[in-house]
Amino acid sequence: MQPWRRKISGIAPASIGFTVDQHGFVVYNDSILDLPPKERGALSLLLSAWPKSVSKKDFALHVWNGRMSNESLARCMAQLRRVLSHIGMIKIDSLYGLGYRLTIQSEDVDASARGRQSGTVKVHPSVTAACFYAQQILQNHSPAAYDRAESIINDVISQVPDYVPAKLVLVQCMVSRAISGVHGSPQAIDEALKMLASIERTEPDASGLHSQKAYLLDSKWQFNEASLMHEQALLLAPENPVTHFNHGLHLLATGAAADAVTSFRSAIELNPFSPEQSIMHARSLAAAGASANEIVERAREAYRIHPDSQQVYMYLLGMLAFADPQPELAHAARQITLSRSSWIQAAGTISYVLAQCGDRAGALELIAAHATVSVNIRLTHLAALIALDLIDEAVLRVKEAAHAGCGHLPILLRFVENSALRQFPEYSAILTHILSRQSPSNT
Repeated sequence: MQPWRRKISGIAPASIGFTVDQHGFVVYNDSILDLPPKERGALSLLLSAWPKSVSKKDFALHVWNGRMSNESLARCMAQLRRVLSHIGMIKIDSLYGLGYRLTIQSEDVDASARGRQSGTVKVHPSVTAACFYAQQILQNHSPAAYDRAESIINDVISQVPDYVPAKLVLVQCMVSRAISGVHGSPQAIDEALKMLASIERTEPDASGLHSQKAYLLDSKWQFNEASLMHEQALLLAPENPVTHFNHGLHLLATGAAADAVTSFRSAIELNPFSPEQSIMHARSLAAAGASANEIVERAREAYRIHPDSQQVYMYLLGMLAFADPQPELAHAARQITLSRSSWIQAAGTISYVLAQCGDRAGALELIAAHATVSVNIRLTHLAALIALDLIDEAVLRVKEAAHAGCGHLPILLRFVENSALRQFPEYSAILTHILSRQSPSNT
């Protein structure tokens, strides 16, 4: 008998509260689980097929409309498993050569019942799913994504005001806006740090707390304090991919590119389905001295794994333009439509590709269109200004961002397409100013 056959249970998903409504939404205990479209479609298909398995062919036909890669399905299943792990009674098994199937184990149901009898309070899984969905949306890093994620998480907090994971996602929303320059302010980071301090007083061992605090300190360029907090986070949560990812950002910002490569690789090993992690791993390799060919190969590999990610596609365009500028790359960049749903670095990447590939007028027009936005958004055009040989304007924007005192500037300065700035006489002084910042209490 194959091992997976011993897991078969006669307990139907409906008996523990899982159903699919007439519109295809997954319902748990009379509440709709707020899941991304692909995850929602896959889970509804698994529920409808139970106790039978669902083949890859069926997933491709009914969820992906015939255009599915193995990586997309594996990524979807990994995300679903993360959500369902918080419920505990329902699992997704991989059946070699057959596909996937839901399994409900009687011992899990019994343990859940014992937990309820002993008075253990659990948050409704729909709340967990909503928090997960908000985090997924945040990874798109667009104005629309920030709005949507914040709306979802504020709704969660209105229902369960003391739920710490929701508060941590709200902190992510606040800081993402602030450091990207999208309807946020540097003061939002201080507010977020106060929120984390409040959480730490009531729940000092909350998952992700220390890594989140370290990330906020990095966002304010308080790198010495952040370093200590990252060390603590890694000790407390060595299996959390976000902990390694945030530490990688810290290392890249502070110039330790080779060590950042290791941290980003650890994050990817723990969660191989994050486009952002793949990009930053490739970024750190470039910063550590990879050749132009290696940079392009890494970008191609990231796109192969994440073919549906706008971020990865645009990163690939940028690195192709860096290594071998061609008119067709500018043409591809011009086909991209910008909107509130676009990645916050989209306009900057397009302007760079245009500038690098000979469309000076197109690049200047796009740069001018963002002349009145916040300094951290204008800074995304840094590589384009360098490619256009407008070094004085590029340095002026760097100085403005350095004066603002928070954001992605320390990381942007490590990007390979911005490396020409290092030849500017004031570069070292600006970098020293950024890396020597201390907290107000130490100045």
